[in-house]
Amino acid sequence: MNAPTCCLARIPANGKFWLKNARVHDGFRDIRIENGRVRALVAAGESPCCAPGLDLEGGEVRRMDGDEPVTAGDPADLWVTLCGGRTVPMRAGRLESGGPQDVAVTNGPADGSDR
Repeated sequence: MNAPTCCLARIPANGKFWLKNARVHDGFRDIRIENGRVRALVAAGESPCCAPGLDLEGGEVRRMDGDEPVTAGDPADLWVTLCGGRTVPMRAGRLESGGPQDVAVTNGPADGSDR
């Protein structure tokens, strides 16, 4: 499985997940994506350990619309550097790769509920 496919397999279809260990303007953060928006940024490692998401291993996350920092409340229209080093667009919380995202979650509840 190539890196993008491997990473995409960790994103639940319901659109509620974490981008873990993301490099942003002020350091490393875990970024909560929910319903097409950035809902929270917390210090890297502070998101629930078993919550659905993917570990970017220090990959950069930046806004598509300019050089402003990623902040809670923003639309999840982002450039995301995946665990394999490839940068892909995320629009409304969905990574674009040319393939479907309705695959099973590998590190959290299958329904993405974070329970």
